[in-house]
Amino acid sequence: MAPEALTRTWTFLTAMASSTLWREGQAGDGREQELLQHVLKVAEKNPQSVMKTIDQYAQRSWLMNIGEDKGLILDQALTDRKPKAVLELGAYVGYSAVRISSQLDQPGATVISLEMSADNSNITRQVVAHAGLSDKVQVVEGILKDKVEEITRLLHELDAKTFDFVFLDHDKNFYLSDFLILKEHGLVGKGTVVFADNMKIPGSPLYREYVLKTNADDFDTVEHKTRFEYLRWLPDSVIISTCK
Repeated sequence: MAPEALTRTWTFLTAMASSTLWREGQAGDGREQELLQHVLKVAEKNPQSVMKTIDQYAQRSWLMNIGEDKGLILDQALTDRKPKAVLELGAYVGYSAVRISSQLDQPGATVISLEMSADNSNITRQVVAHAGLSDKVQVVEGILKDKVEEITRLLHELDAKTFDFVFLDHDKNFYLSDFLILKEHGLVGKGTVVFADNMKIPGSPLYREYVLKTNADDFDTVEHKTRFEYLRWLPDSVIISTCK
């Protein structure tokens, strides 16, 4: 294995072993702040350069972004739906917020990005600003159950009743419960596309059961087998469900 691949694998394992990753949303070794400084120093002020810079950084220090391979599947899902109102659960360092918002071409189209970590929220805002996309992304700090009213208000300010597209990439234990919160409050409805990342590693068994089995009739669902972010030797999948 090449030295870069060894380093990337090691930084992945150390992140997985860190209690701060699950509690605070960061690997615990400062890589997220280092990534921000690297982006501000190296990347040109456009979305493509920012994403390329983050992807290159992650080749030596693993990051839990959706990454390049699964990112292409996300790109296609966005092209197919052409959303105006997008909800992202789990911003991390802003990679997916940049990726999604850079493809929104409807007037007033916006990503509302919910991130539990104050540090990650701050990083995301700066990364998005460097990409020139602050007018298309609103970062909200907190967790969904505490921010439903704010999320609802922001959605209605977009002249929309439901989200066109929801991107799930936060704590996998909350995929189903947070989707049910959105459903209970009428924030998802017919035509809403729900894109769920990391459905094999680490996986979200309750959400998988809900969309593929117990409530399968409520969705048109496709699962794409792919590879884990920045570690091509690890299998992963994404599940894309359209609400009927």
